[in-house]
Amino acid sequence: MDKPVMEVAIVGAGLGGLALAAGLHSRGIQAHVFEKSPNLIADTATAISLAPNASRALDGISVGLSAAIKSVASLTKTTKVTLCGSRNGAGDKTLVTSYGEDELYVVKWRSARSILASRVPAQYIHCSHVLLDYFLDDQSVALRFQCGGEVTIIRAKFVVGADGINSAVRRAMYPADRPRDLHLINWNALVHNPGRFSVHDQDQIAITRSGPSLCFLVDAGEDYTLWVFRVEDRSTAKESSGGFCDESGKARVLEEIDKLLGSSPAWEPLKIAVEATEAGQIFQRRIKDRIPLENWSDLDQRVVLMGDAAHAMHWGPGQGARTAFEDAHQLCELLPPALAAANPEDLKQAVMRYEELRIPRLTKFQNYAAETTSIADFIPAWVTQLTPSDQRCRMKEFQHWAASYPLMEMRPSFKKTDSPEEMIIAGWQTMFDPPDKIDKNSGHETIHGDSKNHQEHIQNLPSRARAMESPPRSTSCPSILDNHGQRQQSPA
Repeated sequence: MDKPVMEVAIVGAGLGGLALAAGLHSRGIQAHVFEKSPNLIADTATAISLAPNASRALDGISVGLSAAIKSVASLTKTTKVTLCGSRNGAGDKTLVTSYGEDELYVVKWRSARSILASRVPAQYIHCSHVLLDYFLDDQSVALRFQCGGEVTIIRAKFVVGADGINSAVRRAMYPADRPRDLHLINWNALVHNPGRFSVHDQDQIAITRSGPSLCFLVDAGEDYTLWVFRVEDRSTAKESSGGFCDESGKARVLEEIDKLLGSSPAWEPLKIAVEATEAGQIFQRRIKDRIPLENWSDLDQRVVLMGDAAHAMHWGPGQGARTAFEDAHQLCELLPPALAAANPEDLKQAVMRYEELRIPRLTKFQNYAAETTSIADFIPAWVTQLTPSDQRCRMKEFQHWAASYPLMEMRPSFKKTDSPEEMIIAGWQTMFDPPDKIDKNSGHETIHGDSKNHQEHIQNLPSRARAMESPPRSTSCPSILDNHGQRQQSPA
């Protein structure tokens, strides 16, 4: 007997996928979540931060959701950044900034996931489902999952790929597309620290930086300290996924810290934290991102990407989870009326609107996040020519624009528009974009550099999803990006 067709299937039970499922269930949509891990306990010893954009998105998804997560988080009030000099700390510079009215909370990733999962009925979360691929028929999307030793097919009217940077959904859309290595290796750990050691001031993120080498230490709530450490690594042995360290892995972390201590004592707090961490608590991975895509959906808009599956970025600006919650919020607003209409054209229009609102904004996020690697390969030449003062102004502009979701606060340096929705996708006019990269009509950044080459490459990739016959995009609600990366005028 054929299984009934589900209304919505979400692939991936990370923060974005669970947030979307919770929001859809609160709106009467029976969304099922499929997770490849055997349970929801899996962890990578990290945390997320919630800024105003994430808080507003969470409350738009489900009333009280932001407060529930903040109840187990740590409120951060200041950031102390130490920029290391070249000799015995003599050239070190320390900057302390306050968040003011913009609240910043830090919470363990696994705690946030547990709260989100509690908002989804248990019978709608299916673990041990590894997606192999999907195909389209006239009425549904058929998902092929490996479940233990068996292959099972699940059918759904609509599918959301929320399965992270190594997304199987994205791989089915673009088989030759892979994450981009950012030439950095990263270690992080959550250490239970009820007063055992002190490595930073209370309510403060302590950041130490020397070129691409960077660390930060912060209270992650529930008596845990989070430390994160990255260094440049251009080795050819680039493992596909991360994992917890053994004693040799911890020894390498300490070795890298000792190299930096030779030029500045500012790295000593990190060494204290690492020495207090058991090797098996330290998670190691290479840092990767994804090149921006022009479309996040298959051509007939029945499968769409969100979160890291759509726009994985370097963690530098702290926007990974925040923008995944923004995605979930937009889908929660757009999908229910389209699904209730039971008209395929309404669903297509909803997906195109989602892409129209999200892709230009997230392209900016991804490009800016890549610059924060401090690796020259990923920094546009014009950015390197900015003065330190201009760079700081540019960073503040980015932070303000990011935090102002879902509406853009009007400031002289921002493009003024009449439409609140256009405010979401308008970018910087001065500090963010070079003059020759601005579309004078839209204010959006055009694709350039290796991003453009990647776009031209993936347009020709064979894909089952894109090879399917489907009607052309509607002209009544065109995407901001057409198939060649050229801007189209948004409908009035």
